[in-house]
Amino acid sequence: MFSSPDKTPGFDHRLAEILAHPVRSGFLKLLTEQSPLTAAEALNHLQNEDLLLSMVTYHVGVLHRFGLIEAIGPPDPKRGLSFRTTPAGEVALVALGYPPGENKG
Repeated sequence: MFSSPDKTPGFDHRLAEILAHPVRSGFLKLLTEQSPLTAAEALNHLQNEDLLLSMVTYHVGVLHRFGLIEAIGPPDPKRGLSFRTTPAGEVALVALGYPPGENKG
């Protein structure tokens, strides 16, 4: 029989699902190198030539709604909204294998 789902206090299984998507995890990883970061800037660095800006924007929105990133400042007319990680985003980066404090944002 399968073991029961993790019942660890504070553990949210949705986090694993969110981080499993390569665009979402890729955006968070990019924030360790460049923060703040816009979806348009990330598009140039994500390794997928079939990726559209609208797709990156959607996945950035998921990260934002889940509280892993936050918008900073008003949107730039050419670049859009800039984002940085939140404390929950820092935890997500650790889950992705980045040590605490590695994020430069």
